[in-house]
Amino acid sequence: MSLQSFLTQQKTGERSQEWVIIEDLYNRKLWHQVTMAILKYVKAGPHKAGSLIELYKLFIADFDHRISPLALSSIGLCVSDDVPVTQRLEFLESLLKKVSSHTEAKIKIMSKIGSSKIDHGQIDEVEDMIKTLESLVDSLGEVTPVHGCFYELSAKYYKVKGDYNNFYRDSLRYLGCINLDELTAKQQQEHAFHIALSALLGDKVYNFGELLAHPLLDALKVACPWIVELLLAFNRGDMDKLEELQPQWTQQPDLARNEVALKQKCALLGLMELTFTRASASRSVSFGEVAAAVKLPVEEVELLVMKAISLNLVQGSIDECERVVNLTWVQPRVLDLTQIAEMNRRIGEWSAAVEKTVEEVEGKIPELLCN
Repeated sequence: MSLQSFLTQQKTGERSQEWVIIEDLYNRKLWHQVTMAILKYVKAGPHKAGSLIELYKLFIADFDHRISPLALSSIGLCVSDDVPVTQRLEFLESLLKKVSSHTEAKIKIMSKIGSSKIDHGQIDEVEDMIKTLESLVDSLGEVTPVHGCFYELSAKYYKVKGDYNNFYRDSLRYLGCINLDELTAKQQQEHAFHIALSALLGDKVYNFGELLAHPLLDALKVACPWIVELLLAFNRGDMDKLEELQPQWTQQPDLARNEVALKQKCALLGLMELTFTRASASRSVSFGEVAAAVKLPVEEVELLVMKAISLNLVQGSIDECERVVNLTWVQPRVLDLTQIAEMNRRIGEWSAAVEKTVEEVEGKIPELLCN
């Protein structure tokens, strides 16, 4: 089919008015305007199977050298979803050659290629691609929309590899680069559920505040409320709530397989919460108090504290003779509203103590001057 025949055919379709405008812009060689019109068209959808690849081959390919690389990459990514799976990588790689001079466009296309390779089971090739993309992303100097493409790929890679810690980190970074409205309700639920799982299962994730404060979690409050309650329990180190929810979370295979690790992690978070809620002047805690707070036998308290110190969750010392833990520092975390209220209360107490000290000093000034 010739270009002119293609345009004539499009003007008789359902979106004929758009094509009348596009053809006029094309004939007047207004390349930027026609590019924006095409981009709007391909994003709008829905499109019949094969119609976008036909559009690309018969129309866009005629002037793609006049389209800015970033716009061409956006159009190409929309078109790639319409390309048969067996030909998608070939299409993307040919597109990559056309935009290779533009860093942001290159990142977008390489990220899509990496995602397609994961779908094809070519995991090992993606690892090197992620390293290359990371250096390209770092070279941009500031956060741009294409950062989301990279973090989406990175999170997908770590999910397949079963790396909970890096999946959690890059998923949150991805969410920070996009508008939630770009995801369907189902996609929001899936993202929220998998991020929640990674937060619970990651052996280096002890900060739940950022996830708990994210609006994405609203997608789970109706679909899967027990996992939201579980996250809140972990954030507080609430062992009682963990036990109460056990019938629900043990139905999830990954959580059930890691039952022992989950209980230890909740106990560690309970120790952090205990350290946070106590005033700095009263952080000498007996083994019995720690055991009661984290619901562990007294004999296991020393090992728990040693584990927390080794993970840099808390700092302090253990007095084995007095059976006391002296806690001096707790790792900073993103606080929820309850924890912020507690912090506010303690700041108020500190302020009152400072005022009292000032008053005492002022009261003794005459005596000091006389002496």
